[in-house]
Amino acid sequence: MIAPSSQRSTSERAVEYAGKYAGRIWAAVGLHPLHLKRMFVDPSEGEGPAFETHGEQFDHAFYQRLAKQPETVAIGECGLDYHPRLELTHKERAYQEEVFRKQTELALEVGKPIITHLRSGRVDGKKASANKDALRIIGEYIPRGLRGLIHCYSGNEEQAKQYMDMGFFLSFTGLITYNTQWDALLATMPLAFVTTETDAPYLTPEPERSKRVIGVQPQSCVRNEPTGVIRVVEHIAKLRNVAPDVIAVQTFENAKRLFGIRILG
Repeated sequence: MIAPSSQRSTSERAVEYAGKYAGRIWAAVGLHPLHLKRMFVDPSEGEGPAFETHGEQFDHAFYQRLAKQPETVAIGECGLDYHPRLELTHKERAYQEEVFRKQTELALEVGKPIITHLRSGRVDGKKASANKDALRIIGEYIPRGLRGLIHCYSGNEEQAKQYMDMGFFLSFTGLITYNTQWDALLATMPLAFVTTETDAPYLTPEPERSKRVIGVQPQSCVRNEPTGVIRVVEHIAKLRNVAPDVIAVQTFENAKRLFGIRILG
């Protein structure tokens, strides 16, 4: 299991867990773009708990120390988030890019890949594509050996091809079990670039997503957990008309190759 992070506290916790369960859990450390702005986030979809972002400043020395730990295999989640609820200004978007670049530089410094969070939305009230901006940014670092993974892939097929041409992997979540937008891509893209994930506690896959939790929150679905990744694997297998084991084995090998991990036992 790769345990990505979103801020200082979760980055430290991920390294702690990875040390405790060596050879079973590995850490990714980083500062999520949501946490660059202080605000309260209450998911309107009812699919996850409300939380508060921290307005954290990127501390290179702090993240450098964690990034150099042997249990750490990636920098992330880092990237760009243009969710309308953030009400981003152009200045705030530029700051997200600045921090994204700093974490990309750190990844190159320690020789580890990045795990990107990219969510399109609005900047100063106008539509903005996080994937378009990320392709531009990432492309500048490819000649220096940047490697990475696009977490919870949300772009289109042309953008997927551009990422893969740069050697980046695409990761898919429970979202694909109830949104057909990526079915054609998943049915045809090279399996060598596919990885799977849960994004727990969010994006609960079907059929668990349809199981509502009585007395917790209106329209609240079952909390997503890492075991839910099997639903993602099964959906990809169905699209490609192969046994789930084929997808499970290939995505497992892809993750080991990208993150340079060795399974104990």
